[in-house]
Amino acid sequence: MPRDSHSIHGKIVLGSGISTELATNLLEAPAAWIIAEGRRGRLERIDWQGQHYARKIYRVTSPASLQPFLGLVPGLFRWGRARRSWQSMQRGMHSGLPLPEPVALQEQTDGATLICSWITGEPLHHWHARSLQKQWKPVDEFRFARWIGSELKRALAGGLNTRDLAPHNVLIDGPPEGPWKLGIVDLDDSRVGSPPARQRVLHSLAQIGHLPPTIARTLKWRAIEAFFSDGGNELVGDRRTAIKEISANISRLDQLKAKRLLERGKTGPLAGWGLDEQGLPVPFVGARKGP
Repeated sequence: MPRDSHSIHGKIVLGSGISTELATNLLEAPAAWIIAEGRRGRLERIDWQGQHYARKIYRVTSPASLQPFLGLVPGLFRWGRARRSWQSMQRGMHSGLPLPEPVALQEQTDGATLICSWITGEPLHHWHARSLQKQWKPVDEFRFARWIGSELKRALAGGLNTRDLAPHNVLIDGPPEGPWKLGIVDLDDSRVGSPPARQRVLHSLAQIGHLPPTIARTLKWRAIEAFFSDGGNELVGDRRTAIKEISANISRLDQLKAKRLLERGKTGPLAGWGLDEQGLPVPFVGARKGP
């Protein structure tokens, strides 16, 4: 089980201050809302005594021929994604990072379940789309771009190292005019420690800059400029060189997404972004009310 765990009771790892009774109740409670569901698992929102929690269920993805032998595979390899997420949350609490707080982790032969605090807000591009519908003032839009650039710099400098800093994993909460709150979720491919290496920072900035056409290019670069103004050169070196690399990486991600969508017969400008033709958010694949 994760080394950073505070306690282990009945094969359930507990977060700081969490009782076995609460963890058991949260593991057994019906889902209030299924946020998304796919081959690798399901993300749910559960409500308990007036509080929201996130519950992520990890499924076995090994070939059917290997599943009878899963009991022989060490948990580190079988449920590495759940453990990385748990450890990042624990270390993020100590570092003051905008990550969920860990509540409970249960590992079994055929699945793992991780419960954490609920992060309010919407994915960056969905929140932005709704703000545009509310006749967002340009001055507030520009302030937001500068704010998020500085917030991302603090998170990366604070030791967040992730391979999946995509817009749908960056949650924004607050009205268009502010104040705003940042939350970063889906930490299966992350760790928290020393600041990430230069190439990882550049890749993360390109991922977050890989956005739908509803977000103007000028706003993206205002955010990048704020990243550097807040000391981002400490992480990536020369500003001009770094911006060239970020721009090239964003273009590569844009082209890769367009190619994958074309293979699936999707060619609309907002295809693949969870936005309808009017630019408003639609539910994630598999999203529905709980049973």
